[in-house]
Amino acid sequence: MKRSMFDRLKKDMNNGGMNPKSVVALVVFGAIIVVFVFFGMTGSHQATGTGAAAQVNATLISAADLRQEAQRLEQMYAPMFGGQMTSDTQRQFVRQQALENLISTELMAQGAEKIGILATDEEVKNVIVRDIPAFQDNGRFQRERYLGILQANRWTPGEFEGRIRKERQTQRLRRMFEIVSSPTVQEIEKTKEMRERKRNVDFVRIEKQTVVNKMPITDADVQARLANEDFAKKVQSEFEVNKAQYGQEEQVKAQHILIKVNPEDPKSDKAALEKIMSIAKRAGKEDFGKLATENSEDLGSKRSGGDLGYFGRGKMVPEFDKAAFSQKVGTVGEPVKTDFGYHLIKVTDHKPAVEAKLETVRGQIARRLMATERYDDEVKKLEDAVAKGETASVEKFVKDLGLSWEESGYFEIGAETAPKLGSVVATSLALEVSEKQPWPKKLARDGGALFLVKWKGDKREPIPAGDKVAENLDRERSYDLMNSWLERVKKDAKIERNQTLLNSL
Repeated sequence: MKRSMFDRLKKDMNNGGMNPKSVVALVVFGAIIVVFVFFGMTGSHQATGTGAAAQVNATLISAADLRQEAQRLEQMYAPMFGGQMTSDTQRQFVRQQALENLISTELMAQGAEKIGILATDEEVKNVIVRDIPAFQDNGRFQRERYLGILQANRWTPGEFEGRIRKERQTQRLRRMFEIVSSPTVQEIEKTKEMRERKRNVDFVRIEKQTVVNKMPITDADVQARLANEDFAKKVQSEFEVNKAQYGQEEQVKAQHILIKVNPEDPKSDKAALEKIMSIAKRAGKEDFGKLATENSEDLGSKRSGGDLGYFGRGKMVPEFDKAAFSQKVGTVGEPVKTDFGYHLIKVTDHKPAVEAKLETVRGQIARRLMATERYDDEVKKLEDAVAKGETASVEKFVKDLGLSWEESGYFEIGAETAPKLGSVVATSLALEVSEKQPWPKKLARDGGALFLVKWKGDKREPIPAGDKVAENLDRERSYDLMNSWLERVKKDAKIERNQTLLNSL
């Protein structure tokens, strides 16, 4: 049935029965504004530069499109990171997300065309002529203005019109998924009921490592246990297997100043080298940290005077690593070039490698093994007590280990995860308890954590006025359906990502 509905929708939409043209215009106009904001009217929409960012079947995604999408996401994510992206990890996350967004968009456009979702030349023309204010003067389309804006952004008419066509196709595809996945009246009512019902539980989160570290094991306990030959051998075996973690690798502590190089601009290398050489001359007389704060283009370290902290061999890119470990403490080395640009490095400390010795760490290992054994024994007793409904023993366990109960606060019965619990498994267990059966018969295990829960209360709370249950349910279901379809399309597609370009942006 859904297949025939899907076919009918496709036919209706291709015939113009459903027209998301205004949405397309908004998206495309928004893209133009983004270009103006980030690059100005002088134009900077280049072709693929040093290479395409990715290839999706026979279509290339340009480096320029990747930069534009990454900058759009940076603007969107910045408030989550205190107003700006300050670390390489954050920026790498955004670049990767941007590339995946572009790949998904291209796959949707290709998939839409494959199943016959089309956008005619007339439709594309109408979007450009009627629906984008940037191309109009007093409400009338101006061809010269249109061509001028495209030229300023280094788009050809064919490229821009192709972009509109893809947006039109993908908007139709999304709309089809929305209609096909529309919930029934019964589903909407059931969702409302689930959202109105709320539950509150008390819970204890038991983190193994936290409990193990707090286990009260005395030196006398350790010495008595080490007197046991089998246990002493176990300690020695643990040391041999994990010897590296008990020693100390060679480490340096350093500050650096980075001047980036744009791989697409041949003049950028020379300018960056001249700048780093100029800073190097000043570094002999001026405070290095102050120079880093004023000049470094590594946003992740410039605020701390370029301080990178301690790091071992192999933690940095090879060129940087070699220079840092060969420099004397307190010296500023010659500029070093990496894929990121030119670095000026000052080593502030150098710790030699220290080989681990069993006699030094025997007590530490023994204490940890004993604490782990005791934890496992206590958890087994706790699981037995919970299964038997021995609540007094459960409460004693919580108290003896210095743990405490927390209140989840009321959450929707239909929620996948209660916010304070933060675990799907624990939330599922919380939904099994009730006023008649306040204690469950088991613990919830989620990764390295255990959850103990008990019922505290239920209530029914009307959904706030204006809360669009049907629309939200429709959106969630269409999103899930579209993502499932997209994942299948990805499996059959040929996708190549230019990781080198991604890392160099």
